[in-house]
Amino acid sequence: MNKNIAMIIAAVVVIGGGGFVILNKKTDNTSKTADTRYSPATTNTPVQSKQAAATITYSNKGFSPSASTVKSGDSVTVSNTSSTSLQFDSDPHPAHTDNSDLNVGTIKPGQTKTFTVTKTGTFGFHNHLNSSNTGRITVN
Repeated sequence: MNKNIAMIIAAVVVIGGGGFVILNKKTDNTSKTADTRYSPATTNTPVQSKQAAATITYSNKGFSPSASTVKSGDSVTVSNTSSTSLQFDSDPHPAHTDNSDLNVGTIKPGQTKTFTVTKTGTFGFHNHLNSSNTGRITVN
């Protein structure tokens, strides 16, 4: 008889516990709104990007234009429209020590990179992967 009582008590506990869980389960199906108390403020003000003062395009024929003039602090964009990667670096080849601003690195076909020039003077640049492709930039 003690076994039967123990089994009945166990069944009541299991059923009662399951009922308790079911009855206390939240059934709120309303749409939830985001809690914005800790969200950073956002605005609809458009971000203005600085347009490059010069764009140098690298094609299968080399750099165009081959010479550019910009002011110190200006941005320069290099666009690779060729079928091969370009490694845009300052002269002399292979040291690239004339102007570190020009040491942009690899630009894959179809990609562009923009950098800022600060050092004044006239500097040569080249495609490190094909050093016969050269150009010149003057920074005032």
